[in-house]
Amino acid sequence: MKTINEKIIDYIKNHQGFLIITHQKPDGDAIGSSVALGKGLKKIGKKINYFIQMPIEQNLNLFDEIQTFNKITYEEYDAVIAVDCSTWSHTYRPKQMPKFKELINIDHHITNEGYGNYNHIENVSANAELIYRLLDQLNIPLDEEMADALYTGISTDTGSFQFSNVTSETHEIAAQLYKYPFSYAELSRKLHHEKSIEQFKLYGIAVQNIKLINHNTISWTLLDYSTIQQYGGDINISDDIANIGVNIKGVDVAITLKEVEKKIYRVSLRANSECALDVSKIAKFYGGGGHDKAAGFTYRSKIEILLNKIVGDYNIAKDKRNRQQ
Repeated sequence: MKTINEKIIDYIKNHQGFLIITHQKPDGDAIGSSVALGKGLKKIGKKINYFIQMPIEQNLNLFDEIQTFNKITYEEYDAVIAVDCSTWSHTYRPKQMPKFKELINIDHHITNEGYGNYNHIENVSANAELIYRLLDQLNIPLDEEMADALYTGISTDTGSFQFSNVTSETHEIAAQLYKYPFSYAELSRKLHHEKSIEQFKLYGIAVQNIKLINHNTISWTLLDYSTIQQYGGDINISDDIANIGVNIKGVDVAITLKEVEKKIYRVSLRANSECALDVSKIAKFYGGGGHDKAAGFTYRSKIEILLNKIVGDYNIAKDKRNRQQ
């Protein structure tokens, strides 16, 4: 098993105060990584605060440690630790940042800008994999909540171990978590199946709005602002909405647009494992980031322009692969 940057390990060992932050609208990997890291560092006597965007999606609001979020008790930190966030601009942080000496960046997105004073950037299935290794290197034992948090991060970012980002090491870490006397069956149900009635209705509308373009190889769907507000706001948009289109037979790329403010869209891109297009490049073009098969960004222009770019990039990537074969 690979190791985390030793400079990060040494800095944590030799310093006391840390503020943990992650990306805006945190998902299961962001929440799971933050909880496991924070609780683990508290176990070895570190002073930990969190600054995490609230409210948290109901199926992720599972951990007692969340009750300690955003209770800033220190004016200065030895380091801010940013987890699961590829760009500094996409982190969720206080408007007036407290003083801090160093910035530690731990992330698994290939588009990460390396914005920290200390960086560990590695293309693995979930950021929680990196946090598991960091805790292991610090010889910090897991408790039930930490193990559940790590499992949450890995399970959600791999689509319950279905996505192409899963490796043998992903399963090795999951196997270690299963050695603890905890049951993940109920946790998995909450993470992947349980939804509020509002979430089910939004999911259904997203399905109903699907359109196929480019000879049925690309799907796109839109949840407009009024619909999102009707069903409780974007907190009720479950992550699995982004995967709807790519599960259609014959579709290579799925585009999900969520109008979170008038004419401002949060865009999720998904590609199937055999697709030639690296969707992270499109996301990075628009100031976002992610992985080659799953990425996202904020968009403020005409939808037709975005669709035309994705269709063009998809066809170029497909033609290039065909010429190479």
